[in-house]
Amino acid sequence: MTDDNSKYLEVFFEETAVHLQVLNDRVLELEEDPTDLEILNEIFRSAHTLKGMAATMGFDAMAKLTHKLENIFDLLKSQTIKADKKTIALIFDCLDTLSDIEADLQSGIDDERDVSALLDRLNHAAEGTTAEEEKEEVMPAEQWNTELQSIEMADMEVIQAAAAEGYQVFSLAVKIEDSSMMKNARVFLVMSKLEQHGDILYSEPHAEILENEDFGSVFKLLLLTKDNMETIEAAAKDNSEIEDVLIKMVTAEALCETEETTAKPEETSSIGKEEAREPIKDQGKAAKKKSSSKPMAGNHSIRVDIQKLDDFLNAVSELLIHRTRLEDLTKQHEIFEMREPLEQVARITTELQDLVLKIRLQPVSTVMTSFPRMVRDLGKELGKTFRLVIEGEDTELDRTVVSELGEPLIHLLRNSADHGIEPAERRKELGKDPEGLIQVTAYQEGNRVVLMVKDDGKGIDPQTIKESAEHKGIATEGLNEKELQQLIFHPGFSTAKEVTNISGRGVGMDVVKQKISSLGGTIEIISEVDKGSIFKINLPLTLSIIDSLLVKVETETFAIPLDIIEKVVEVQAGDIVETYGRSLYVREDEPVPVIWLKNELDLSQQEQSIQHLVLVQLGEYRYALSVNELVKQQEIVIKKLGKELKDVNKYLGATVLGNGEIVLILDVTAIANESVGEQHVQTI
Repeated sequence: MTDDNSKYLEVFFEETAVHLQVLNDRVLELEEDPTDLEILNEIFRSAHTLKGMAATMGFDAMAKLTHKLENIFDLLKSQTIKADKKTIALIFDCLDTLSDIEADLQSGIDDERDVSALLDRLNHAAEGTTAEEEKEEVMPAEQWNTELQSIEMADMEVIQAAAAEGYQVFSLAVKIEDSSMMKNARVFLVMSKLEQHGDILYSEPHAEILENEDFGSVFKLLLLTKDNMETIEAAAKDNSEIEDVLIKMVTAEALCETEETTAKPEETSSIGKEEAREPIKDQGKAAKKKSSSKPMAGNHSIRVDIQKLDDFLNAVSELLIHRTRLEDLTKQHEIFEMREPLEQVARITTELQDLVLKIRLQPVSTVMTSFPRMVRDLGKELGKTFRLVIEGEDTELDRTVVSELGEPLIHLLRNSADHGIEPAERRKELGKDPEGLIQVTAYQEGNRVVLMVKDDGKGIDPQTIKESAEHKGIATEGLNEKELQQLIFHPGFSTAKEVTNISGRGVGMDVVKQKISSLGGTIEIISEVDKGSIFKINLPLTLSIIDSLLVKVETETFAIPLDIIEKVVEVQAGDIVETYGRSLYVREDEPVPVIWLKNELDLSQQEQSIQHLVLVQLGEYRYALSVNELVKQQEIVIKKLGKELKDVNKYLGATVLGNGEIVLILDVTAIANESVGEQHVQTI
């Protein structure tokens, strides 16, 4: 890669990732329907674009591999070879290697991967077709001449008028070398050279086909010029990777004869006529217009560095803090003249806040694009048959949350494939479809987003979990079936009798829960034996600015995210009872476990009575948080904790109030896990 190209690296990596994902997705579709020409065309275009980018950047291994892949796709289009299992597997191996090369390049490793073995396999896959035979498929030998297939009458009139003024018309056939990796670039260079000598009236194929490289190795042009034949021929040949050029002077009369003998009625539709009349440059513009019926998203967006978005959010967050401080000072000193201006500032701040949060939103599809290919590979490896259905992939979340979701979701998918879906024979015995189903669903619910990973497999047997838990010394007394199922989130817990390289020994489900909890979310299991399982993840829409309830625990102020609060109740005599070592609030339809925050937060034990219970809903579970005092409801900005507190898992972060006081934001999920776990070893 040259120094001149280094500034384009970021764009190259972004575009490469997009094209590799397109190729993976479309090859999966091709595997299902090998005859779909539209899919093949899209695959061919992506491979071609990727090849061109790699060649331009000087990444030889990637360029060579994509060039050979492009040849395979060309043979598939012409049905010279078939998209059988062996060919599809080879294509996926190539795509995996291309992804590895991209990862190496991003890590600063030179593009030195040896792809010769893959190139040999690709050559072997294309055996049975020589280079000459391939050319005959695309451009029969008798077409290696200067004869044009269809000329419009309007062009005839232009030629006749030009001849009267001393112009000549030449028909050229240009053959590009088979080894050329960017045929459309060669076409462009030849045309540019010829346009220095005259005007190109017509091309075969048309501009759109030439631009997309959807042709063999030969293209033809009709040139209007005052220069002689030798000059024009030399100009056409004066380009690299041009194998040969044929040139012939033509007249309007000769073209008319050609038109009469070669044109077919159905080939001269009104659309074709309009295209034929366009100069070659305008043909390209028209082709671009016709290639998309609606504006591309890229035409209305720009790339913004992520750090700039973070800086924007931080600035708005600081503005929100100072707005709150001004509001507090205005109330404290009763500065009534400040109320109206402050209301305007509050309105504008809110608009800015909404804007920056919307800008930071990303569709969850960002992390789901690799799932179809991954599930397909898992099926091959496990010898199972199942399909993946993804719904709601356009649902949006804060980019910070989205970027952290990939690992836990992948673990859940692998777990469903390995431990959930039964072998086809077993499914038949149970009266199920031999093909299993794994479904990923996302949707927004208020200011939170729900993600579900569902399978129709064997489910989670509470009795099996109970036996495994007791074998490991985990107390299960008093736990119902749902609570028993939650034990799979206990560190190191597993019911698997065999270890596989797909989902290992079961370790990792606790990491999934910890990751979701760190994002301010919850995860729960809904499972029925022989029916299947659902892992339901509930996440906040954003982790930046939230509504909260400020409370006092002993003498300290803490913030509780408002979206998990169900209600607040005053504590009366007899509301809390002790049973089996657990504190329960009994004024509800069902007893609610009480979490004594002063104990969980290791605060000094002062003689202060508990005045309120804050009832929170975490998935299907409810808890009552004991607090001494309610302060107020307030919008707060979440700030990350410093390195010194990075291992403290009871807090989502901190915030600064208007009076300058620093307040910790409680991670209620983590606190509930630890509190209840002390009594029954993590029953959530």
